[in-house]
Amino acid sequence: MNSRRKSFRSFTEILLSFSLRILFLIGLLYLILQGVKIAYGYGHGLLYERAMEKEPGREITLEIKQGESAGEIADKLKGLGLIDNTQAFVLKAKLYHTSLLPGSYTLSTAMTQLQMLDFIAEEGKKNQELSDKNLVKESESETEEENVIGGGNENEQDNSSVSGKQQEIDAGNEGEQ
Repeated sequence: MNSRRKSFRSFTEILLSFSLRILFLIGLLYLILQGVKIAYGYGHGLLYERAMEKEPGREITLEIKQGESAGEIADKLKGLGLIDNTQAFVLKAKLYHTSLLPGSYTLSTAMTQLQMLDFIAEEGKKNQELSDKNLVKESESETEEENVIGGGNENEQDNSSVSGKQQEIDAGNEGEQ
């Protein structure tokens, strides 16, 4: 009986060892498949461009505030239904060195992520240039106003000196009479 017990123990140890190895391999295979799924999601999001809706799509206004990060903007876009993969949007913005300037942008659900990035960058630059020109024009008009005000003060000083000379002339004329 002793030899039967030993053979039974040996058999159960082998079976248990084999079962643990199989469970370990199944777990490892599961993790590898999950990694492939995640990698596919990133790759698909980066390489495959698709719009959320077919043409003509819906127009939606996006408001970007000063200091917002690409991640916050991507979250807004996802919330508005313009994109479905925020991580791919952020990565594309970094890869293409897109400047996401503050402003109000009207985007379409028929636009791809790259089209949105290009549109935001181009419109943001245009808005920035316009605001810079307005600032220059405002500062020029302020300078012109100062010149007019300064000119008015100079004229008053000139008038007072003229009126003072006129008084001297009048006094001299009275003295001669």
